[in-house]
This record gives sequence, structure tokens and C-alpha cells, in this order.
Amino acid sequence: MNRFFPQKEKRVMTDFRSLVVDSAESYGEKDYLKYKREGEIQSLSFRAFGDEVRRLTTALFEMGLSGKRIAVIGETTPEWIMTYLSVIISGGVIVPLDRELQHEEICGFLNKACCEAVFHSPAFTEAFTESRDRLSGIRYFVTLPSSKKKYASTHPYATEEDTANETAAPRPQFPLDEGFLPFAALTLRGKVLLDCGDTTFDTCETELERMCAILFTSGTTGTSKGVMLSQKNLVSAINSSHQSTEFSGNDILVSVLPTHHTYEMTCGILTPLLIGATVCINESLKTVLKSFMLHRPTALVLVPLYVSTIYKKIWDTAEKSGKKKALETALTASGKTMRFGLDLRKLLFSSVRAAFGGRLKMIVCGGAPLNPDFVPRFDEFGISIVEGYGITECAPLISVNPAFAKKYHSVGPAVAGLDSRIDAPDAEGIGEICVKGPNVMLGYYEDPAATEAVIDEDGWFHTGDAGYIDEDGYIFITGRQKNVIVLNNGKNVFPEEIEEHLLDIELIRECVVVGRENDEGQTVGLTALIFPDFDRARERGYEDINATTDAVKREVALLNKTLPGFKQIRGIEIRQTEFVKTTTKKIKRHKVNEE
Repeated sequence: MNRFFPQKEKRVMTDFRSLVVDSAESYGEKDYLKYKREGEIQSLSFRAFGDEVRRLTTALFEMGLSGKRIAVIGETTPEWIMTYLSVIISGGVIVPLDRELQHEEICGFLNKACCEAVFHSPAFTEAFTESRDRLSGIRYFVTLPSSKKKYASTHPYATEEDTANETAAPRPQFPLDEGFLPFAALTLRGKVLLDCGDTTFDTCETELERMCAILFTSGTTGTSKGVMLSQKNLVSAINSSHQSTEFSGNDILVSVLPTHHTYEMTCGILTPLLIGATVCINESLKTVLKSFMLHRPTALVLVPLYVSTIYKKIWDTAEKSGKKKALETALTASGKTMRFGLDLRKLLFSSVRAAFGGRLKMIVCGGAPLNPDFVPRFDEFGISIVEGYGITECAPLISVNPAFAKKYHSVGPAVAGLDSRIDAPDAEGIGEICVKGPNVMLGYYEDPAATEAVIDEDGWFHTGDAGYIDEDGYIFITGRQKNVIVLNNGKNVFPEEIEEHLLDIELIRECVVVGRENDEGQTVGLTALIFPDFDRARERGYEDINATTDAVKREVALLNKTLPGFKQIRGIEIRQTEFVKTTTKKIKRHKVNEE
């Protein structure tokens, strides 16, 4: 038992089928999902969601798709989530794909994973129709309902009368031909089968140790690795997520991250299903703040970019409204009263909290390095940031900084059931972070050499992240080992550390620190590639790129005075476009030199 996360009176799941069944029975008509269709907010209860998963799973068996590899791609919808669960429950392998991939890459992944069906949003119908000849292994193309359209009256969410004629018929052979099918046809057919006495859902075997998901890491089909996860991996991560956070069935979350990432699926979608919390699905990146105001979340699962954007928005709003001085005064006053045990944050910062709907208490942040200064800054407003650490290969949870015992700059101790250690530490105790436990993947799909390179003979997974573990077991990340910059004087610099300092400069919106080589092939200093915040620059009177560049250089020069010599920025390259990013808004470092 992990001493940081003692076993509390919390629900524990054993497999996905029991998760769906138990949640439906425990939470009944309570809202599980809220989402917008044709401009209207709709909701789906835990019971209704469970019924749909049961119907879809039953249909998959009837179609001969149980145990098969099935891809899902598209925006977040209830049906996307149903597909993910139903494929796994039916003994199949779910292959979630990034909807922002180029179509050639999508086809490559479908063929590489040997998928026999793909569930997709309507936006992909035309492309799949045109490329069907190159996808000979795909038997079914199932079109998920669009987030823009309501259901047809014959959808299973309709009344019993709508399907009375269907359910009265004897059990026939499955009538749907291979090819393109609407999602509603499958769930409606599943309902027919269930009403005729089909018990497949309740009697199918669950094998926790076998592969149930293939998740492709970023990169082209030739360079991307397919992470193979089992139900055991995912179940362990979901239970750990529940155990190590203070979320409860009273919480309301807004889902803003893409569901093809295990971070969002594990922590933002399936953990709420376990605990009875409500998830409100955001429409798009443009509507995030509107969704916060509409749904008034109590908790959020985010990546650092959203946290920094929100923080800057708070101060921008205060400055534009002439309340920046008042906000600074309130922070000073709050700090003084807190030292005497008097918490006035809810009163003093009600306008700040109103930007999130007024009820936000906690943000779980992971997926990329977070500027550690944001943790105390949000604490000042009465919003607790719980930083987590994970990697897809660990489904993805590795550690969480507990809200009741936070250490600033740390990502917390390893979650319950997971062991951690530092491999080959240097004199300062910094080395590669390694973990071992039920979260660790089965391996990389059809790549035993790559698997052996990261999982040693004793079962330890080598994360590729550098850091150290303190005397209390808290993990501190210093950077990605593969990103480390080795200077010609032998000094090692983790660019993430310098980037955190640069992003504190208000004129800098995005940045990447690299080591440029001289004519002799030596890296003698650091160069910062910077995308300025041009809107803020104009507000300060810097009207053109030259004035903005000069201002940025002055700010960086001031920063350099606070850094050791080998960590100082020696070169600055200003760019006028954003960096290429992943769907979780991490800058693709390997693309920086190609642009």
C-alpha cells in the first residue's frame, strides 16, 4: 500500500463491463454526460449510457466484430466513448486515432493495426469513401452522430413506441451489409437482440491481461510506436486516478482535451464514470471559456497550455478593466489573513473565479511540464492545482502531487501500486525515472526491439525523463533526457527549465530553447526560438516586428542576469507564426528545425 494514498472508502473497478454495469446501477438517472447538439444542451444519464454500451456491444458480437481491432476517430461525443468501451468489453482492441492527422497517416495506421472496422465522425465519410480501396481490411465504416445534428427519431434514445415494431419481431440474422453504416443502426439492432433475449453482454469472458488498446504515439506511421495496453493497465490507472485525487460524485468537469489521448480518457472521462461525476463535453477550442461559464465546473483536467492561457487571461482582464492594482492589493491582503488562519479567498477573488463559472476548486494538470510557479499562483486565488505525471506507456498515470500534502515543483509520489526509482543517478541524484507496476504497458506493437529498449529484464519501464526522488518519495522532473543540450564545456542543460523562465516574460507567447552548433560542430550556447505575444506588444506600443524584437531582447537580457552563465540565452530567433503542436498542445520539438 502506498503511504501517500492510503486506501479510502472509494469505489474500485475490476474491468470495463463491471464499470459500466455498476455505474448504471449506482448512479441511475443522474447525468453522466452533457453535450451540445444543434445548439441545444442535451444530457445522458449513467443508466442510459450503460444501456447504449450494452446494445452496441451486443451488436458487435452479432456482426462478428468481437475480438477484432476497431479504430475510432472524430470529435468527442457520447458515441465515441461508447465505442471505446464496447470494443474492449467485446474482447476487441480499440485503436483511437488523432482526428488532426493527415488522411494518408490515418490510412497507414488503420492498415498497420489490421483494423476491421472504423467508427468515425461524418467529416471523414468522403475521405474514407475515396480511399476504401486502400483499406481492404476494413469491413465496416460506422458513422458516428455529428456533434452538430440531433438524433433521428429512430435512434435508441427515442421512446419505446418508436421501436415497438422492431422489438416484436423474432430474432433474425443480422441484416446489415458490410460497408458504410450509421451508428444508430448498430445500437438499435443491439436493442432488438437484447429484447429477444440475447445475453452475450453478460456472459462474455473478460481477459484482463490481453491487449485491448493500441495507441500510436506522435510521428508518422513509419516512426510512430504503437503502445499496447491491457485492461489491467487501464483499470489500474483509473483506480489510481480515483485514489490519488479528491474528485467525488458531486463534481462537474468540462472535457476539453481530445479523447484519443489516454490522459483525458483515463482521468477526464472514465474516472468520472467510476465515481459518478458529471462530464460536460466542450465543443471546440474556441468555446472553452464559454463552456466554463455555461457548465460551471468544480474541477478540470487540463494540460499546461490551458493553465498558462487562463492565468494570462485573468491578468489581462484585470488590466483592461482597470482593476489590476485592486487585484494585487487583494492578493497581498489575502496572504496576510491566511497567515492568521483566515481564508478570504472566496470573497476577495469572486470575480476571478467567475471566469470559470464560480465553482472551480481544483485543476488536475498533466501531459507536459507545468511552470511550477503556477501552483502557488492559483492557490492564491483559492484554486488548487494538482500536478500529475504520466506517459502513454503507463496508461498513463505515474504520479500525482496530493492536494493535502503538495510539494511545489514536484509531480508527487508514485500512485498506489506503482514503484519508482532513479536509474544511474549523478552526484546530484539526477538520473532516468523508472517505474514498475500494473500500469506499465505490454510493449510496443510489432516492435520487440523498441520494447526491450525501454522495459528491462526486471520489468522496470525507463521513461526517458530525467529527475530525482526526494527522501519522502516525491518525484521531481528536470527534463526529457532526449531533449538535454550538452554544451561544449560538458554542462548539461534541460531546455524545459529555461523555457519556464522565458514564458514568465509577458511579451513571449511560445518558445523553444535549442543548442545551435558553431562551425566546429560544438554547442557553445543556448538559442531561444520565440513566438511573441503580438497583441500584448501592440498594447504596449510596439507596432512592428522590429520594435517587438528589441523589447523581447531587453527582457531576455534582464532574465540572463538571474541565470548561471551556462544557462543564459546567447541567441534569439523571432518567428511570426506559432509552433506546430500536438492535439494536447505540446510543441513538436522534432519539427522545429524543419520549419
